[in-house]
Amino acid sequence: MSRDYKKQFGKNTVKRIDNCLDRLNHLRFSGQASHYYKIDLDLCLRGGALLGALHVASSLLEIVVREIGIKKFSLEANSQQSTTENAQREIEAKRNVTFKTIIDDLSQSDLISTDLYTKSKAFYDYVRIPIHHGLPLRFVERNTNRNEEYKLICEIFGHDCDISEFSVDMHTFEDVVENITIDLVADSITLLEAFSNVRII
Repeated sequence: MSRDYKKQFGKNTVKRIDNCLDRLNHLRFSGQASHYYKIDLDLCLRGGALLGALHVASSLLEIVVREIGIKKFSLEANSQQSTTENAQREIEAKRNVTFKTIIDDLSQSDLISTDLYTKSKAFYDYVRIPIHHGLPLRFVERNTNRNEEYKLICEIFGHDCDISEFSVDMHTFEDVVENITIDLVADSITLLEAFSNVRII
């Protein structure tokens, strides 16, 4: 059973979560799935489930990008006199249509800025993939300087540094989740705000 975030965290953390909730509340999406994920993200934040919030936020980003890709595909298909009964089904059936290929297409079509393109791909690589696939070591390494610290300790003590020995214990992972997850959720909301302004005409 989760407790309200205001009872779990200190004032500074509560303020940061409040900011995320306020920004999330102002977001509007056209798709049904994205709306549902938005509600779940709100619930995760309110329940203080930070890792859950990050998981849902990164999934929401992918869904919103896919919805934009589906809309673009539908309009292009219609303009070419093609009939597409279900653009979503058609896109999801194509295994080569990924988050990155959709982002590439949106960038090449000048529908998103270079900055949004770069940040979206980085977020996907550094957050979405390790969180979605249950790769805590990769998540910690890519979002902190733990890997560099480990190498430095090996050098200082003259150890033969085998990075495969580096592991993420529960305490380290918990620290990372509590210290940077809200920032990453806020980053995802920044990306979502930008994507909510993408207009496919």
